[in-house]
Amino acid sequence: MVKTVPPEAYAEIGDALGIRRNGMLILDSMEMPSVLADCCLYDWFEDGKNLVQRYAEAHPAIPGSDEAYLLNAYRHTRYGILTIRSVVPDAGLFVDDILNQEELFIMDQSFSRSLGKGSAVLATRTVPLGEFWMTGGAALPVLSADALEPTLIQADKLLARDSMNGPRAFTTAIVRACLDAGAAEHVVYTGTESRIRDRPRMPRWPGSKRHHR
Repeated sequence: MVKTVPPEAYAEIGDALGIRRNGMLILDSMEMPSVLADCCLYDWFEDGKNLVQRYAEAHPAIPGSDEAYLLNAYRHTRYGILTIRSVVPDAGLFVDDILNQEELFIMDQSFSRSLGKGSAVLATRTVPLGEFWMTGGAALPVLSADALEPTLIQADKLLARDSMNGPRAFTTAIVRACLDAGAAEHVVYTGTESRIRDRPRMPRWPGSKRHHR
């Protein structure tokens, strides 16, 4: 699907995320290509459809196949802000999606290991897979609750602005707020030599509760 992203999508999403300067995309961390591609696929709309929807229509999968199941799941993704309730070692996380007001189980072995200690808040796209969910592969840590507050307050206005072309403004505003706070610099992949010099303390959201196991 990434191969179907047109140049104008990279340009427009790059501007929305604040990572395009003087006509060039500035990808200054390992996570940025994934974040950019994720937003291009889901948040760049043309005639009311994003690129995932267009791909599914142009490449119909065999009914009942794994590909058909995944394509349908990708068409029903949501962007959320997740706070951790509890951890299932080597399996995943029970989380509260405070944006969509729902409890989810995120199947992710790496998250169960790296986020198993302390409190964490993640901004990410979630993909429904039956009784559990997975992330879209471009999750960002929310380093400051204050950084997202203006975006969340303007949620209705941002959603209304793109009512004809999908909730692009709202999602990219959340992603940009996270990036502006330095979120991408705090994502480390297993096996890389990257290290976080000073791991920030994840914030507690107003009204949220810590759950102890």
